Amino acid sequence: MAKQVQLKAKVRAETGKTTVKRLRASGVVPGVVYGPKIKPFHVTVDLEELGEVLAHAISGNVLVDLQVDEGGKTTNRLALIQDVQHHPFRDEVLHVDFREVSATEKMRTTVSVRPLGEPTGVKNGGGTLEFVLRELSVECLPKDLPDVIEINVEALDIGQTITVGDITPPNGVTLLDPKDRAVFTVAAPMAEEEAVPTQAGPAEPEVIGEKKAEGEAAEAAAEGKPEAGKPEAKPAAGKTEAGKAEAGKAEAKPEAKKK
Repeated sequence: MAKQVQLKAKVRAETGKTTVKRLRASGVVPGVVYGPKIKPFHVTVDLEELGEVLAHAISGNVLVDLQVDEGGKTTNRLALIQDVQHHPFRDEVLHVDFREVSATEKMRTTVSVRPLGEPTGVKNGGGTLEFVLRELSVECLPKDLPDVIEINVEALDIGQTITVGDITPPNGVTLLDPKDRAVFTVAAPMAEEEAVPTQAGPAEPEVIGEKKAEGEAAEAAAEGKPEAGKPEAKPAAGKTEAGKAEAGKAEAKPEAKKK
């Protein structure tokens, strides 16, 4: 069952970011106490004392006998540490929430589950034990609140599952989750895929000469030159002679007559 420990607290009237920073700098942690039958009020607790309580906690459910000092008058309140806020980068507690409970009234909360033993499907079949549900919702008196709920999983074979209905809760504890909800299961081992070699044909050799010739042809076309390895185009013979005759006529001009 959840262990009950004592913790001192002082009522504080001051609130706000500036006040909270000053309180933390002085070695105390700001907190709040609330419950179904009380008006919430602000408190402070000693950082070292709170750290000692949290360090020795077996589970997330920590019952505390909160000794609240209000103006020199001390009252005892049974409370559950509902939430602890930590700094995101430093090992530092920033805030703590206490939920007051009644010793004579049933409370509702969640309790972690813990498997006992090695499933036969893991031991003999190479399967994997999977946590489907890590916490169970419960209802009980504070004195009956368990730290964890242990579940024997040794008989589980591959493909088998333990549901909420299969679990026998501790004395005084009622399970609130649906009975058909899975808690543990043993999954079959994953089959290894065989690597299939790809069949690729032989790579064709690169013909450097062809690429070079193509490049030279393209360059020659861009410059208006004949391609390499090809003779320059010659004009037809008849057309050549006719061109020469025309040129001769143009050059021969009659002389001007002398007067």
